[in-house]
Amino acid sequence: MSTKYIIVSMFVMALTTYVIRMLPMAIFRKKINDKRVQSFLYYVPYAVLSAMTFPAIFSSTGSEVSAVVGCVVAIVLALIVAGVAAFALTSKLAIDNRLLSTYFGNIAYAYQDYGYPYCLAVTIFDTGINEPNGYSKALMEDIVNSEGEIKETKKKNTDVNILFLQLETFIDPTEVNFLSFSEDPIPNFRKLSEEYSSGYYKVPAVGAGTANTEFESITGMSLHYFGAGEYPYKTILKETTCESAAYDLKKLGYSTHAIHNNEANFYGRRTVFSRLGFDTFTSEEYMPDISDTTPMGWVKDHILTDEIFKAMESTEGPDYIYTISVQGHGDYPTEPVLSDPEIKVTGAESEEKNNAWEYYVNQLHEMDQFVKELTDRLSELDERVVLVMYGDHLPTMDLKVEDMKNRYLFQTKYVMWSNFDMKKKDKNIAAYQMAAEVFNRLGIHEGTVFNYHQTRKGSRNYQLDLQALQYDILYGKQYVYGG
Repeated sequence: MSTKYIIVSMFVMALTTYVIRMLPMAIFRKKINDKRVQSFLYYVPYAVLSAMTFPAIFSSTGSEVSAVVGCVVAIVLALIVAGVAAFALTSKLAIDNRLLSTYFGNIAYAYQDYGYPYCLAVTIFDTGINEPNGYSKALMEDIVNSEGEIKETKKKNTDVNILFLQLETFIDPTEVNFLSFSEDPIPNFRKLSEEYSSGYYKVPAVGAGTANTEFESITGMSLHYFGAGEYPYKTILKETTCESAAYDLKKLGYSTHAIHNNEANFYGRRTVFSRLGFDTFTSEEYMPDISDTTPMGWVKDHILTDEIFKAMESTEGPDYIYTISVQGHGDYPTEPVLSDPEIKVTGAESEEKNNAWEYYVNQLHEMDQFVKELTDRLSELDERVVLVMYGDHLPTMDLKVEDMKNRYLFQTKYVMWSNFDMKKKDKNIAAYQMAAEVFNRLGIHEGTVFNYHQTRKGSRNYQLDLQALQYDILYGKQYVYGG
């Protein structure tokens, strides 16, 4: 081979490789927005590699059949082994760099934000609570001993009826920075907040996830330690019971009731509530008249007043009643459906979104009237009652942190009302701490989890030990029960 030929060949190769690198910089000075060009350029490397690789594969053995079989096996192994490994590695790197999350406050938002493959894998495989480091009988004994001496329950307060009212998607809309209102949408709830113990209520969900706020409020357990996007109602509580406020109060002679003006099968409540220790569960199927509904078909909340009183009148002793409302439930129509809305709303970025906000805020206004009706009737009762009212999560309105005055999306507000004297103590509290707080205010010291909150809240390793406690009760050997 002549020197001249070699030099010419090198020049041609250099020119070719240089041109394909230089031309894009010389021709394309701006970002390429044409979808067809983008698609062509995206697939060029794969096409070139395929053109180079596959002919070599099919000629690599003495038989075309064995070459084809080998190619198929290689592809399958690559998809299974390399794909899973790459998925796991990239997911871990993304989590470490906070591009992915291991906690979903709203599973629908998570699918939008993090993608279908990751969310599907997480919701299928990441369930339950991970075994804590050093989990053992000795560890659980140390945690129980760290609580110190548990006070005895004051029997004089075990006649107090304890009511929880979880208001569907109930928030203070004046906390949304960009909205304006013709009048205060929730004057009654605001007045009660000023007169009784109140504050922000930290919830485990945003936009959806009613059952998880419910789970925390009933059991005293934190959703933070469960799988991302997990609903314990649909996982562990399908197969086992769980310590709860209902079980602990039954030991003191309470009757326990759950009430919900929606269908019983929603979130599997028909079976879950019995596993949480409720004696009765009244759903919309057993309510006499559910004809008064919102334009979106949800039963209005005022029906719950009579149902709460029926539950209290059905027993002789004290009652623990957990009520879940539904009127504020989404979706919220982007077309005007209210002929004469009592509350006029302005400030949203478009007419469609303003219509949705106006509809939603007027549902809040009616729910606020229900709150007044209920507290007015309870104030006339000749039995002592404490009533905790709160919203379960923010609405599905694509709210961002900067849209809220408190700059936090996992919060609503609560009021602890009573028809007898209770000192006003304003504080912010998490849903999983509320039952223990109510119990403590009444001098009730019952239940493994609730006693833990009463004695250890705010202490060193409070969260770590809570995780261990929850694991032991639901997934472990139940050492705290003598197991």
